[in-house]
Formats: sequence, structure tokens, C-alpha cells
Amino acid sequence: MSNQTSLSLKAVSNDSVKLGWVLRDMMQSTGVWTFNPADLKSLVQQAIKVGFSSLEIGGGQSYQIALEHGANPYQILRNAKAAVDESGAVLPLQVLLRGANQLGFQHYDLAIQKKNIDLLIDAAGDVDKNNTLIVRNFDALNDAENLRVSITYMVERNLKAGALNAEALSNNLPAVEKNVHIQAALSYVQPANAHSDACYSTEYYVSYAKKLIAIAEQAGGHLDSLCIKDMSGQLTPALTSVLVPALKVLGLPVYLHCHSTDEAKALGTQTIAVQCGIDGIEVAVEPLAGGASHNDIENLCYLDGIIATDHEAIAALKRNLAKIFGERARLRKDTAIPLATLKKLVSLGIPGGAIPFIVKDLQANVCSMFGVELDEALVLFEEELLSIQTRLGFVPLVTPTADIIAKQTIKSLGNRQRSAAYQLVDPRFCRLVLGHYGQVVNHATDKSIMIDPALVTEIKDYCAAIDLDGDGLRNKAGRVYPNPEVLTEHPAALRVDHDEEGVAEYIADLFSRYPQSCRNFALRDESMMMHIMRPAGKTDRLLTQNILRPTENRLRIILDNTLHLLPGKDIPESREQLADETTDNLLLDALGDYDGIVASIQELVLDGDQETIRLRLDEKMKEVIDPICEVNTEAKNNRYYIERRFVALFAAAVFWDLQRVCRRTGADSRDDTDEMTARKLDRIISSTLRKRQREGRGPAQSYLS
Repeated sequence: MSNQTSLSLKAVSNDSVKLGWVLRDMMQSTGVWTFNPADLKSLVQQAIKVGFSSLEIGGGQSYQIALEHGANPYQILRNAKAAVDESGAVLPLQVLLRGANQLGFQHYDLAIQKKNIDLLIDAAGDVDKNNTLIVRNFDALNDAENLRVSITYMVERNLKAGALNAEALSNNLPAVEKNVHIQAALSYVQPANAHSDACYSTEYYVSYAKKLIAIAEQAGGHLDSLCIKDMSGQLTPALTSVLVPALKVLGLPVYLHCHSTDEAKALGTQTIAVQCGIDGIEVAVEPLAGGASHNDIENLCYLDGIIATDHEAIAALKRNLAKIFGERARLRKDTAIPLATLKKLVSLGIPGGAIPFIVKDLQANVCSMFGVELDEALVLFEEELLSIQTRLGFVPLVTPTADIIAKQTIKSLGNRQRSAAYQLVDPRFCRLVLGHYGQVVNHATDKSIMIDPALVTEIKDYCAAIDLDGDGLRNKAGRVYPNPEVLTEHPAALRVDHDEEGVAEYIADLFSRYPQSCRNFALRDESMMMHIMRPAGKTDRLLTQNILRPTENRLRIILDNTLHLLPGKDIPESREQLADETTDNLLLDALGDYDGIVASIQELVLDGDQETIRLRLDEKMKEVIDPICEVNTEAKNNRYYIERRFVALFAAAVFWDLQRVCRRTGADSRDDTDEMTARKLDRIISSTLRKRQREGRGPAQSYLS
């Protein structure tokens, strides 16, 4: 052990190493998620009681997964921050950001990067720097230029917040501008060899960290901390004993993010890191600890030098997690993988969160295509991956490069079984080779690592063979390929067209047609960002469904409850046409026509307590019918019939609104509604609403549209 390391061991004070809980990453690494607001609130409250120093609750793959589950990732952050603030505790929330890739899988325009950072800080930032949002910012290629925009912008935001808050305080006003904790992460890969100037050596990471620190200083500010992001458990105790002290010399707090795919090695690494003066270590909590996730908190919380935690609160947290995840935790994807397979993929540098998906792809494609078992498929995968990595220059395998290279490895194996005409190359792999994701540099020597020229030629030829379509895109099987030219300038400097004008029109249309539903789901800017950074292959309908599905579900509940006000759900047919028209006109005039009914529906859908819908419908019916019966003798004498017509009109309006929503979500409005009932409800719309429209009675046009 070096003298520098020995000094670090002696310098550690007791109870100084923070423990952060990576709730987001432990869910991602195991494939077991919850986005239920009540569940997440309870977990935030328990994290406070345990004594965690930070809580990672967003960013990374969770952004895409949340959208696919119908959740707003910004609202998740907002809810978590509200829970922290309600408690009066100090618990910084944390998100994972991918530099120029932000929360998607491509480079985003500068304005989009800045707007997304604004949204994250607005959702979970704080005036108090010690309690504000931690943005862990990394790049898959460890390309400093891919982090320049985001680091610079966060520094500028902090400088502006500091100035405005100081001015407010000088005028005896409260500080309100939110700060952000800027953390730069170093994507860790084992060094190529023992030489000090080797790629991924200690000198490499120290030099890279200095470049990131310099970017912040050039913007007039500073980074708040560094993080060693060990995605696949590559760090060893011996490497840690050198790397941690070397980074600590730079004068910033250093945190360790280390997966437990090899639990014993990970625990040894973390123990040495504590002894070497690491400022914080991140943990998971059973039943989603271990495996491809992170070490359980109780593996570390008893070590000398770790901050004090509440052990009764830890036990309560584990019970709650077991309740929330239940059987899913016992069937988690990573623990279903054979240990030998798990360790082999880790040795190849595959990150913990990607392992379950790669194994699934191997079983679905390579095993079936080659007629082999998983262990044999793994040998083929290893050989092909090493071949590709050799030609690329061994890039770090972290999102998105881990997914890109693993997918291409499996496609390349399949190409062995295909004729030349059916060879497949992933368009993202083409972009990686042609420089669209940035550059691989050995920061220890500052020399670029060159991709095999023959591979570049192969990719250029492959892309050139794809004809341009009518939109000027190289589209093959629904995937858009890049032009067959290596980028001559850095992609971080390029203007990226995200069709923001078209997205804004789409969002404006949704907010115009379904204002309450939209406001209940997200702010306009959040909706735009979620659409731009939506999961690959997802169309406009994803955001539409996320916004309208809750409304659709509530409309179905209201329709069912409305029909239950009718004996046997029997919708009244006409006694005589004139009597029905008179009754319907009285009711519709009192309700404010169908638009008035819709306003009542929206109150029930968006603001109402689901458990009291039927009671509130009954109250609405009395509110409308009582005044009619007071001035109309025939109505009073036939109140039972009028009540039934009220229910029928109301149900028809709900059904019509449900149909409008379902046309946007792609669902079937007649699910759970029998055909005869649906026909009767349609007839009521036709015989009352359209007739009133023809006669110019009531504002029916906006509803019919």
C-alpha cells in the first residue's frame, strides 16, 4: 500500500462516511419497479427515519420505464420532495443524468438539455444547498465534451441562484431560487494493463476528473462532488486503494457507486474505500439487494467510519419493501440467472442493470438460432463481444453503449446464420462507429483511441446501401440510419432538430381538448420533454395514453356507477316522443346542456373521491331535479321517471366522452358495457343532443366536436 493510502487510512474520522440509498438503481437492476405514489411516499418517509444521506429516486432508465407505466417521472420527484419537506428533514434526492444524452438514448439539442435540467431542479431542487437535488452526471464514453453543456448550465444556474438569493436576503426577503448539487461521475472500467498511462488507469481517471473540474471552473463555478460509477463491479480492493486517494487529492468529496454482482469482491472494495477516506457509499435494501443490484445496507452500516443509522427503521423499511414488491421480489430477473453466467457477464464489463435483458436476448435469439444451451451461447457472445470491443477500442459498457454493443453482438452472431442480403446492423451501432455519440480518449495520454478503419468502412458501406426515403431519411425496417460519413465535428456542438414546433402543436391540442386531464398528469413543458425523450419506438400515442388513461378508467367507473342508479341498469325507453322531449329539455336546460354535464363529469373524473361517486351523482341529481319539480306539477308527479331520464342522459354523456377519449388512447369504449346498453346510450345522444344542435338549443357544438 502506498504512503498516500496509509495517510488516508489514518485521516478517516469515525461516522463520517455517508450512506446513500439507490432506490432507483436497485429497482432497475432487478427489474422490479413501483411507481405507486403512496408506496414511494412511504419509502421516502422511511428513508428519512433510517438516516440515509441521499435517496436516488429518478433519472437513468427509470425515466423511460416510468413513461411506459403511465407515470410522470417529474411528478415522482415532486412528490418525493414534498414528502421530505413535510417531514422537515434533510434528505437530498438524487437523479442520474447522461450528459448530452440526458434521459434518452441520443444527443439532444443544447436548449433541450437546459430545459430538462430546469424541470428536474424545479421538481426536486432546494434553496438549501445541503438539501437540494443531486444531479449525477456521466457520459458513457467518458467524453468530457458530452458533459460540457450540462455542467456549464448547472454552474450558471447556481451562480444566478446565489446572486438572487443574496439580494433577497439583503432586502429582508426569503431566498427562493433553487440550487443544484453538481456531481460528475466517472464511468469505471478496469485498466487495460498495469502501466500508469494505460487507458482506464488511475492516471486516466484523475486526468478525466480534472477536465470536468476545469469545465465547471471555466463557467465561473465548481463541481460539488465526484463519483466513481462502477456499473458492473469492476473495481477490486487493490485498485480502490490507489484510485480513491488519488481522486481525493483533487479536493472534492468522492462517492462510490458499486454493484454487488460479485458480492464478496464488492464488499471488500467498499470496505477499503471506507478506509481510504471515501465520502459516501451507495447501498440497496433487501429484498432488492445483492445479485446485479447493490450490497444490502446491513452489509455496510456496521463498518467503522459509516454514519449512524437507525436499525429498527431499517427493519421496518425491509418489511415495507417486502410488502410492496411481494412475489415479484422473489421472482426478480437477476437472481434467476445462473451464478456462473452472472459472473461471466460481469467479467466482460456488462453493467448489472443490463444483465437480465442480455440473458433474455441470448435465450430468445442465440440459443434458438444456434440450437445451443445458454452456457454455449454465452461462449459465443463473449467471443463476439471481445471482437467488437477490440475494433471499437474497448469503450465503457454503460447506458447507452452497453445496450448498443450488446444488441449488436447478438445481431452479429445472427449474421453468421444469415445470407449477405439479410445482414443486420443496429442503427445506433452505426452512429457509435461514425462518431455520433462522441470520442473515446485515453485521458492519461490525451490521445484519441481510433476505431478499426475496416469497421468504419463496413459501416459506411452498410449505411450507403440503404436508399433515402421520401423524407430524405435512410429508413430500413422502420429504423433510421445515419448518413455514411464520419462526423468531422463533435456531436455535442451540433444543432439537433427535435421538431419542437410540431411537438408543441401536439401538446397544445391535448391541453385544449383535455385540459383537466393534462394538468392532472404534467405541466406543458414536462409533457413536451417526455414526448421528445420518450422510449425508442414509441409513437405520439404513448403520451396521449399516459394523460388520458386515468380519465378513461375513471369514466368507466362513473358510467358503471351511473347505470347502477337505474333498477337493473335498465335505460328508460320513450313513453311518447313529446313527453320525452319535454323532460329532456327541462333537464338539459337545468344542466347547462351536454357541456354542463361534461363539466360535472370532469369534476367527478378529475377532482372527485372515487369512493363517493355514486353518492355525489345522487346529490347532483337532486340539485337539478328539485328546482324543476318545485315549479312543474307534471314533473313532480312523475319524479321517478324524470330521475331515470336524468341518469340516462348523464350516462349517455359519460359514454360519449368515453368514446372521445378512447379514440385517442386506442382502447375500446365498449369494454365492460353490453351491446344493448351501448346502443341505447348512442340513441340518446342521437335523439337529444343532435336534435338540440339542429334547433340551435344549447351549446352542443363544442361537445360534439
